[in-house]
Amino acid sequence: AQTTAQTTAQTTAQSTAQSTAQNTAQNTAATLRVATWNLGWHLDSTLAQRWIGACSSPFKLEGERWRPAAAAAEGTRSGWELPWGRNAPVEWDIGELPPCDIYQLPGANGQRSVLPVSAARYAERSSRIAALLRERVDADVIAFQEVSGAQAVRELLGPDWRVCSYEGHKVQRLAIAWKAGLGEGVCEPYWPLALPERVLRDQLRPGLALSLKATGKIFKVLTVHLKSSCVTPLDDQSRSPGRGQLDGEEPNCRLLQAQVGPLETWLDGHLRDSDALLMLGDFNRNLAHEAAEAADAPVRLADGRTRNLWRELNDADPEPLTLLSSRCEGGSEALCSLGHRQPLGRQDYGRLRGELGCRNPIGLDHVLGAGAIREADARKVALGADGETTAERLALSDHCPVLATVGF
Repeated sequence: AQTTAQTTAQTTAQSTAQSTAQNTAQNTAATLRVATWNLGWHLDSTLAQRWIGACSSPFKLEGERWRPAAAAAEGTRSGWELPWGRNAPVEWDIGELPPCDIYQLPGANGQRSVLPVSAARYAERSSRIAALLRERVDADVIAFQEVSGAQAVRELLGPDWRVCSYEGHKVQRLAIAWKAGLGEGVCEPYWPLALPERVLRDQLRPGLALSLKATGKIFKVLTVHLKSSCVTPLDDQSRSPGRGQLDGEEPNCRLLQAQVGPLETWLDGHLRDSDALLMLGDFNRNLAHEAAEAADAPVRLADGRTRNLWRELNDADPEPLTLLSSRCEGGSEALCSLGHRQPLGRQDYGRLRGELGCRNPIGLDHVLGAGAIREADARKVALGADGETTAERLALSDHCPVLATVGF
């Protein structure tokens, strides 16, 4: 018969083994598949119906501006037929609804024509997006840009996902989705990136942050969609002086410059209270071009303005960042690699667009990592023919998804 001492020893050993196994499980390495995708003004089904109705409604030219008309008549045009673009002469708030020229058919001599959208055509596009996310992206956490909110993402992913976003503040919003099995998570917008001290018209998009606890570690994600049209310091200055110079006076670059401080504040604060961190999304800035700049080039001017966004963020305080260089699928790898180091000529850029299937193939969407990240790999997921609008179907987006596999 067992003695009391033997029984106690066995019980103690079993308890110790169970405790050790639990601690090991809590502290074991985790691997997550994390994606980012700018979906190009993607709307939930209810808002899409409203948008289609508004674009199908008549407008009448009054002076030099197109305004909604009571009914279609001689001289009126539908929203699909109006002249769009920046500062379009149309009484239309793109903070409330997207412009009507999102989907365009290619034509002769580079001319494009707007394709009117139906509810059935829009639903078919959403179905193809859902299939691509499910079958080819297959991520655990997905950051979205240019979606109308959480409902737009829920309709794509279904009930097995948790989704967060925010309401109001224009229709081009951010969202983060994660598989329900990862836990509840804490998610909140980061408003300082929107520059809320400015008038509403000049305010930008906030960030959106998620905190998860996975295998005993705190994992944080910030997705961003920064100011557009200040893409690379390597822009040809002979064609457009000041374009792409973050420290210059070009209006878009000045707005992006104003986002640098809030971005670094969030990063520095959350690096200190997380085990692993990712910042990802549409930076509208070619960070690879900035990373390739000479090591002795100044990061800031004497007046404090930032010249190089990547090196400003990656100042090793409190720890260094890693810029995941996104590989390109298929035969695009050589051009993709070249584009990380220098601007591509028109012909090469067009070829890369054709091979990947997205109009903005490289240089805008990035994944940055820091903390207890042991390994990371990122690649572009090519859209192929799904990236082009045809008479039969709508393009999925002008951006390709970026998928990263991260171990921590």
